[in-house]
Amino acid sequence: MPKQQHPTSPVRTARRRPRTPLATMAAASALVTLAACGAPGSDSDSGSADATPTAVNTAVAQTPATLTLFSAAGLEKYEQGLADAFTAKYPKIKVKLRVEADNNYNTVLPRLLASDSTPDIVQPYDLLGGVKDNLLTNLNAYDEAYGWSGKVPASALAPGRVSDGVIGSGPLYQAGGSAGPLVGVFYNKELANKVGMKTVPSSIPELEDVMAKAKKSGVTPIVASNQDGLIGHLYNLLLGDYMGAQALSGLVHHKPGASLDTPEAVKATKTLQKWIKAGYFASDVNALNQEASYGKFTGGKGLFFFQGSWITQTLDQNFKGEYGVFPMPPAEKGGKYAGMTSNTLAFSIAARSKNKDAAALFLDFLTTPEAAQVAVDNGYAALTSGASEAAEPSLSGTLTEQIQTGYAAIAADNGFDSWLQNSAPAVGTKLTQQLQLLVSGKVEPAAMVKTLQTTYTDALKSS
Repeated sequence: MPKQQHPTSPVRTARRRPRTPLATMAAASALVTLAACGAPGSDSDSGSADATPTAVNTAVAQTPATLTLFSAAGLEKYEQGLADAFTAKYPKIKVKLRVEADNNYNTVLPRLLASDSTPDIVQPYDLLGGVKDNLLTNLNAYDEAYGWSGKVPASALAPGRVSDGVIGSGPLYQAGGSAGPLVGVFYNKELANKVGMKTVPSSIPELEDVMAKAKKSGVTPIVASNQDGLIGHLYNLLLGDYMGAQALSGLVHHKPGASLDTPEAVKATKTLQKWIKAGYFASDVNALNQEASYGKFTGGKGLFFFQGSWITQTLDQNFKGEYGVFPMPPAEKGGKYAGMTSNTLAFSIAARSKNKDAAALFLDFLTTPEAAQVAVDNGYAALTSGASEAAEPSLSGTLTEQIQTGYAAIAADNGFDSWLQNSAPAVGTKLTQQLQLLVSGKVEPAAMVKTLQTTYTDALKSS
């Protein structure tokens, strides 16, 4: 997630579109875990540092084993919940957490992976480095045995694939289920009713119509903070809409030939500029920080708040029940949903693990309703396989249901992408500056996109 994010971080009124059989809401699932089907005789539990096993065994549920999961302290409660649920399902296999302080996790992990006391299951910060140094297991054989590529959205697995030093395609090194925050459009229910928003907007033009009505009614359409560049959440959503999720992800993953300097990115930037010029933001948005924006939204000072579902843990609890959320509508009606997320159900197996087959069973467990429910209980949206059609986003239902439905809609369109600022630290810094200049009318969209592209290109050269 971007550094500004919180660390933990239904019927559509438009026509229903067929969804792929990849995902649905955890709460609506009643699925059976994939039966063990692998070939016996795997030697992947022998303790060798085999980074690319070919013979795997999925029939390990009745074989006693103890797995070690290396956890950052901030995720301990969540990951302990996953461990407990796994052991409840597979009592012969125990999962023990090895917990490290958040600020030490990324430093300690590479040393542990190279040691004789390596944990079995990890979430590597530097996936490329782990693959390059043969510290992580190529999961292709397990993917084939368990069928993960058919059970998890392709866009959720893409950040775990590495080929020729580039993330996004090739062999799988990080897998599991799909869970993370929904970044979308939070709305004040009372103000939505005041401006006559009866259904979820199904396109950017429909969203603009609602904002125009709000402005005409004396309601500020968008609450945002831009002292810290958090209009960037909205900007990234627009980039995903107009560029497409895969194109935006290609930039973040440093895919050769990926470029921000495109007509689509300029169109997204022009859309944001149009909203700025229309007065859809408060006049002091460049002076507003994140905490102040939370207060404005809960104080009824604006209709929409483009943010991630991690904010539900931070907003004034007295405001609970007074707001809802839906996914960012597509650029055009009937188009594909897109949105940023970070997959909290994706894990890697250490190359030096002595329990690769048992660890792979844990990764497969992460695709089940039981694991999805643990994620939901800890404030994430989560998916599991089975349904041919995802529910349509709606203004009805509980907040939790709206978060799940929005996340599932994006997943069904393989629309998960990442934040542009995650492509390089320099891009993050430059993006905040450019967004502030755009708000103050001191940069034009095409020039802004070119500046960000130059910063991106220079950052890749220096790395």
